[in-house]
Amino acid sequence: MKLRSISRRVYRAILAVSVMTALAMVATVLLVNEDLEHTMLNAEFAQERDFILANHAGGDVFVWDTPGFAVVYLPSSETHPPALPRIFKGLPANYSAEVELGDETYLVTVEPASNGLLYIAKNITHFEKREALFGMALVFMALVIVAFSLLLAVLSSRRIVKPLRLLSERISSTPVGPSMPRMTVDYGDAELHSIAHTFNRFLEELESFVRREQSLLSLASHELRTPIAVMSGALDVIESRGQLSESDRATLARVRKSCDEMRDNVEILLKLARRDPDGHVPETIDVGAVAQRVLADLAVNHKLGDRVRLEMESVFLAKADSVMVGMLLRNLIQNAVQHTEHEVRLTVFKDAMEIEDRGPGLKADHQAILAGQKRLAADGAALSGLGLYIVTLMAERLGWRLDIARTGHNGTKMRLGPIHEQSCSPGASLMKY
Repeated sequence: MKLRSISRRVYRAILAVSVMTALAMVATVLLVNEDLEHTMLNAEFAQERDFILANHAGGDVFVWDTPGFAVVYLPSSETHPPALPRIFKGLPANYSAEVELGDETYLVTVEPASNGLLYIAKNITHFEKREALFGMALVFMALVIVAFSLLLAVLSSRRIVKPLRLLSERISSTPVGPSMPRMTVDYGDAELHSIAHTFNRFLEELESFVRREQSLLSLASHELRTPIAVMSGALDVIESRGQLSESDRATLARVRKSCDEMRDNVEILLKLARRDPDGHVPETIDVGAVAQRVLADLAVNHKLGDRVRLEMESVFLAKADSVMVGMLLRNLIQNAVQHTEHEVRLTVFKDAMEIEDRGPGLKADHQAILAGQKRLAADGAALSGLGLYIVTLMAERLGWRLDIARTGHNGTKMRLGPIHEQSCSPGASLMKY
């Protein structure tokens, strides 16, 4: 999504208002000036017409032709009218308009008067030239106003957005931790003051949540590790007595293996919950061998039989935590087995591993969780194994990606592998769970 700049939007709004105001002003002044000019000329015309009619009451032809003013009176009884001045030739009765003759402009009117026609033409070239000069000056002033508006828009947008940018920088520079510094509320604007105050309250609530989470993790760490240590110690005591039969020793070995596996799982879960960075360099592991061990463990409790088929197309070597990779594969394979009674196929490639089943496909709630839109199913139902969210956390901590290649009523195919080695297809960010 392309983000829009508030500064640019404010700049455009101020500039648009200024330009529209300037255009409206220019149009209004031009209309008023044009109307004023016509009113003055019509008033002068009326006076001159009245003067001519008052001083020429007879029925004779009257012609007065000068460079600036021309008048012709033709009585209706005149059978042989004289030659009219060029400005009046071809004009009908009841005519009134501006007529251009060469480089000069005349205001001409032809109207009935005292049983005849009265032709009047007045040279208004000087008015037109002054009007053109006035228009040019008005356009120049409009350009000056637009240029000033442009400068004003730039300065105003910067001044308006500067406090917002400062607030954003202060929020971005706030370090994340158990004790976060509060923002200063030294803003003169009420809105920015409210935002800063609300953000400080959010930090207080966040710190309180972090403290509660840390306390819960400390308690969980003790409460989970202690029973495991007690069980391991009890197994050591039973084994040291040497009173076990061969079958009992096999059972004891299975219990010890499960106890060790539980201890490793608890360590991984606590590491994920604390978001602690790994303190050691990841070892290079064979993902195919890890998958074989996971299948051997699942075969005991889930009676896999021949339902799960592992195909080794190549050796998949990766630098990662083998325990976490085992947990991730165990939950993915266990989920596939639990959601279908048909065959589940695991294919190991050079840089990825595919898990394909013929189950009912991916639910909409699970898609939303994997897309980061939800954290739990909409109906609150428990998820299989360690839960979808924890599986996504394990993949994230490993730096791996879970892509969906196909999902539907005919089953689901997933692809698992390191992000830097695996190409990402469009829209592939989902995992069946």
